[in-house]
Amino acid sequence: MTIYTTNGRAPVVRVPVGNVRVADPLTALERQMSRLFEDYKVPESGAPAHRLGATDITENASGYVVATEVPGCAESDIKLSTANGVLSIRGEKKKPEVEGPVKQHLAGRQFAAFEEAFTLPDDVDVEKISASLKNGVLSVTLPKKAESKPAERHIAINAG
Repeated sequence: MTIYTTNGRAPVVRVPVGNVRVADPLTALERQMSRLFEDYKVPESGAPAHRLGATDITENASGYVVATEVPGCAESDIKLSTANGVLSIRGEKKKPEVEGPVKQHLAGRQFAAFEEAFTLPDDVDVEKISASLKNGVLSVTLPKKAESKPAERHIAINAG
């Protein structure tokens, strides 16, 4: 039996019978986790991403509310629009400008464009949609249309 070490990781053991390789299960898990994080990379700046934060959609008697976390964004960084029954939220969390030479020790914040679209229910009054931004949460209020009651009409019966 021959034991090899690999850069401080758990040893790989080679067994002479059929060259079976037995590795530490934690090393295999570490490799899988590394692959997972490599697959989930933040898109390059300027390329649309999915939402920056979590989104809640609630409904009450008067309408719906779409609340999306957009930390670090100002009102001018976010664009809302509706077209063909779809509400679109677009924006960009911009990297702050720093003057002079700076030595960065840790880069954990994400700066990127984002875009999200929601299909509007048929009962939303598109003309009365409003939005507000408070404490990093964008709240879009989608009021329901007033229920239209059919007008009652008497129909005359003709003899004959």
